[in-house]
Formats: sequence, structure tokens, C-alpha cells
Amino acid sequence: MTVKLYPAPGDFLGDNRDFLHRYEVQAQLNCYNAALHRDAPCSPEMFFGRVEQDNCPVLLFGNAHPHFLCLNAAPDDRRVPEAARELSGYLGENNIAIAGVSGRDNLCRAFMEAHGGDFALRSSMDIMVLENLIEPPPCNGTVRRAGLSDLELIANWKCALIREAVGEEPEPQRVRSTTIGQLERSVVWLMENGAGEPVSMANSGRMLEGWACVSGVYTPPEHRGKGYCQVTVAALCRELLASGKGYITLFVDKKNPISNRVYRKIGFDILEDSSDYRLS
Repeated sequence: MTVKLYPAPGDFLGDNRDFLHRYEVQAQLNCYNAALHRDAPCSPEMFFGRVEQDNCPVLLFGNAHPHFLCLNAAPDDRRVPEAARELSGYLGENNIAIAGVSGRDNLCRAFMEAHGGDFALRSSMDIMVLENLIEPPPCNGTVRRAGLSDLELIANWKCALIREAVGEEPEPQRVRSTTIGQLERSVVWLMENGAGEPVSMANSGRMLEGWACVSGVYTPPEHRGKGYCQVTVAALCRELLASGKGYITLFVDKKNPISNRVYRKIGFDILEDSSDYRLS
């Protein structure tokens, strides 16, 4: 096996087109990040490559700040441990530092075993996919696109989501800046109950030609269990499907089985797990 790094993310996309098309949901983070930086030169801080055997990909990888080293491989490929050792050795020999690793859990574990070091689990998710929306029961309220007048509310909710989902203290200014960009692109949806009180939010995140990812789903604790989340996410999915997207993806916290059931009721199914491990 050999490690192959690409001079630019666009070369990574072109050379691995068949693999990425076959596993585009599982490899969506690498697909999106590579497309986002398609023509930028790769560097020790941003790089894309693969471990190959007989000129065929075994393990794909990408590293683009602020994400961890992201790994993709075909399910049940028994060559993964050997490929992980090759990749770890290559990074070490070339003094390429990483902040952590993400991907299907068995891929992460194979890499961490080969790499060594003090890794700690940051998040454990399920990747869910929706192709056909099941309309949820109606509830009293309306869903609308959020605007800049909602900035403080949305930014505060996003900070609360980060604390709840990964147990980390967010950087308020960074969250605010990201939120402004999302609101300017009109990708955040907000639900208000019958009294006009904001009760839930969701936004479209990664988006390529055939699919889109729903993220940033949050309902304050005092408004949970009333169907607001289902209605908000369903409204966003309905819009994305109507725009021509073939399917919608969503990452769900494994520690929250209630959310898992909520999303299943509107048509989402689990495809694969995904973990983040931070390297101390």
C-alpha cells in the first residue's frame, strides 16, 4: 500500500470520483470541504489524499481546519487496519500534525491504534438520510426563514447547542460571525408558536448538487416534546427536496435516542455512525 497526496482538492475529487459517488453520504464532509477549496493548493494545514493498493483507493482522508482528519473507506474492507498504519506512518514521517480524527468509528479506532497518543471522544453521531418526507402532525405555530433581526436569538441558541452537543464552551464572536453569514444566505429556519414565541430552529448546512445536509437543529428545553422540532425540520426538508435535492442528510447525537425517533417519524433512516476524537 502507498499514500497519495493531491496537489489540490479538485484533484482528489476527480481521481476518486467513483468512490465518492458510491459513498457520497458517508464521505460528505470530505466531498464538501474539497469542493469548497477545489482550486486551493494543499498544505500541511489542508490536505486530501488516499491510501491505495494497485492504484485503487482503500482509505480516503482529508484535513481542513477546523475539522479533524476525516477518514472514509468502504464498509467491511478488511484492509483498513493496514491502510491506517500506512497513513499514520506517513503523517509521522512528514511531520504533519493533526488535531483529531473523525469518521466511521471503526476507521477512527484503527487509525488511533496505529497512531498512538491520547485521543478523547468528542462526539458520537449517527448519519441519517431522508429521501421521502413523511409529513408530521400539525402543531400550533408557523415556520419562517430567520432574518438578521433574529441574530441575537439564533446566536445564543447555537451557543447552547454547542454546549449541549459536545460539552464545550463556544466562542461567542465566532458563533455570531457564522450566524450572520447563515442569516444573510437565508438558510436558517425558525418556528414560532401560536403566541409568536420562537420555539425551534434548523438550518441547511453542507450542500452539493444532489444533496443537502440539515444541521443546527435546536429546541430550548422548555419547548421540547411538543412537536416543534419535527415541524421545523420537515419544513426545511420540504423546501430542499422541492429545490431539486435528491436526499437530505442529518447527523444525530447517539446520546439522544429521542431525537433519533423524532427524525425517523418524518422519514430519516440511519445509514452509518460517525465519531469525532480529539487528540490531546
